[in-house]
Amino acid sequence: MLAIDLVSDLIPLVSDRDTVQQALNWMDLYRVIHLPVSEGSRYLGLVSESDLLNYPEPNTPVSHSGLNLINVHITDNQHIYEAIERMASLRLTLMPVLDSAKEYKGCITLPDLLRGINQMTAAGQPGAILLMSMAERDYALSTISRIIEENNAKVLSLYVTSVPESREVILTIKVNSTEVNSMIRSLERFGYPVKTCFLNDSQSDEFYRSRYEELMKYMGM
Repeated sequence: MLAIDLVSDLIPLVSDRDTVQQALNWMDLYRVIHLPVSEGSRYLGLVSESDLLNYPEPNTPVSHSGLNLINVHITDNQHIYEAIERMASLRLTLMPVLDSAKEYKGCITLPDLLRGINQMTAAGQPGAILLMSMAERDYALSTISRIIEENNAKVLSLYVTSVPESREVILTIKVNSTEVNSMIRSLERFGYPVKTCFLNDSQSDEFYRSRYEELMKYMGM
């Protein structure tokens, strides 16, 4: 999934004439703490809420305020993983997107990003979620996929999380079936014990809610 697939044009672009107070009003309305700033049609960077709140003259145009802007963006053909990495590392609430000609296309907001993650992880599709822990050397995607397919199911999404200060990884696998008893037994027979299995909608909702909370905590929101 590319950045252009998640771009929203709902977030206003702060222009030459918009004041510090207007920008703060927009931040409050759209529940963000950053806004893109432009000079004419040229994107300049992001302004932060904390800088605007500390500025003594709220009626001054942002472009004349001398505030430091965050020089960050991604291009429309970059993968959303790059948007996730930059938004997390800089603790941003949105990511400006430019095209190859440096024209501003819009922003990716946190809700947009979560919508993309929802699609990529197949969170909204029926099926079970399996959590497995194993040594890095034991992880073999082809073997795990084959075992699942031999039990009349398909892998809808899979991601790997490294365990800090260890050589273990945690696999999160979404499959398109809730009939997983024989699948789990097969996985365990091949040395892939399943730590946790989420089967129904309420369990899945709780799982994805906890992952969302972890993401927000990581980003400091």
